[in-house]
Amino acid sequence: MLITDWNLPIARINEQPYGRGHDSFTEALSPDPPRRRRHRGRRDGDWSLERYRGLCVDDPGGRNALPSPHRGFRYEMSYDAIDLTSPWTNEQNHSPDVGETLRTLRSEYGDGASVTQLYFYLWDYATTTIPDSALANIERVLAGLRQARTTAVLRFAYDDAVRPNRRYTVQNIQTHLRQLAPLIGRYSDVVTVWQAGFLGAWGEWHGSYYDHEDYPDAVTEIMRSLVAALPPMVHTQTRYFEKRAMVHDDGALDRIGYHNDYITLGEGLWDYYVPGNPGWPSYLDVSQRHAMDGEMPWDKGQSTDPYAWSKVIDPIAAARRLQTLRFDTLSMVHNATVTIPGWRNIALTEQQVVAAGLPVATGYFRRHDGGEVSRTAFEYIRDHLGYRIEARQARWRQTSRAVEVELDLANTGFAAPKRPRPVQFVLLDPTGGSSAPPTAARTGGPGCRPNGPRSTARTGPCPCRGCARRCPRPRVRADTGSACSSPTPAGTAGTAWRWPMHGCLGSTE
Repeated sequence: MLITDWNLPIARINEQPYGRGHDSFTEALSPDPPRRRRHRGRRDGDWSLERYRGLCVDDPGGRNALPSPHRGFRYEMSYDAIDLTSPWTNEQNHSPDVGETLRTLRSEYGDGASVTQLYFYLWDYATTTIPDSALANIERVLAGLRQARTTAVLRFAYDDAVRPNRRYTVQNIQTHLRQLAPLIGRYSDVVTVWQAGFLGAWGEWHGSYYDHEDYPDAVTEIMRSLVAALPPMVHTQTRYFEKRAMVHDDGALDRIGYHNDYITLGEGLWDYYVPGNPGWPSYLDVSQRHAMDGEMPWDKGQSTDPYAWSKVIDPIAAARRLQTLRFDTLSMVHNATVTIPGWRNIALTEQQVVAAGLPVATGYFRRHDGGEVSRTAFEYIRDHLGYRIEARQARWRQTSRAVEVELDLANTGFAAPKRPRPVQFVLLDPTGGSSAPPTAARTGGPGCRPNGPRSTARTGPCPCRGCARRCPRPRVRADTGSACSSPTPAGTAGTAWRWPMHGCLGSTE
């Protein structure tokens, strides 16, 4: 499998051939690219070739959000662990029934998200252990997310800036992490990232009663304990560069990304993710390998707080910042009466996007007939957050011993995939049934690591014993169930979903 550089700038992506020099990137934009060409490969036997293009606007679902896991716009929901009510007056219509709450969120903010920020407030248990009843409440919500095929940007906190701050200690946090680790491990497939949380208002690491967040020893102990509690391949995040820099444990640092909770492109007082900020080099470096999440401020239609934002954030500038820092997820709940509606009404063309140095999925601004169309800024950002993997072409040939398959992939999203996903090749017969056991594809390294060399997946003995005429046509199917847990029977704890893989590949400004 040939994976082009996961972090190529779009200017270089446009120059890359995507199939051993057979075609350029631009040919994938043609309405009817050539299909199933046969050519002589570098090994014995005839190779069959099929090229693919991206989704056009007039394809079925061509304007819908792709439900790829752990990326894209997100909603937000908050629960007190004691009774699954929300501490916020504007969330009183949120139900412990996750499916019902997601329907409410879609009604309020629109479709287009398969991720949600998920807060659990442990205010009632800040200085005690978490009782089994509260752990059961947390599990109920996680199970509901799994059933709804929605993943969580997970955060636990004690202080909500409504009730008095609690006097928790580092030891209290460590006790709670030990209690939560087995539960979160069972639901690792629904956890996009487990944010640091715990300290200060809303778990943002400012204003805790004992100021633990200002002491490097305390910060190191908390982050070391949190990283030990993380399921395999799940990252954590902190908001501030200065807090991450306090961690004196390289093993812990390797699992810590960032979340920006005040995206204003540097115009607001609390957006630190800007060139010239002392943390900027770290944000650039860490975002290449670690999960990145963000949200804009609440707007003045949502909040009377002085930090509320009242003007539309420029979508091209926002997209460039999201691309530069390789953001995976972004809230569509914040600034939902100012910027989000503005983005829904701003049209973008392919020329504008390319001129800004932004990635473009093949066929994204086209109809089947090749005609150009515009997309809204909301659609463009929604569809390019995180990864967006495209199959460019597949090659296969049959020998006396095996059916060999090669698949070329490219990523036109803002970020590289941050969590390895298993990929399998499956031979399907004309009825859609599998005619051979799934075979894992080799990509030159575990998961979706960048710069993997070309590799061939062998599907095992040919099911029709060498008869090319009757050999079922090989098709590629991506099996992207959780890479963090072994398969279990459907409906049991730890069940991993079978996701369609729709997109992926990071780029930089």
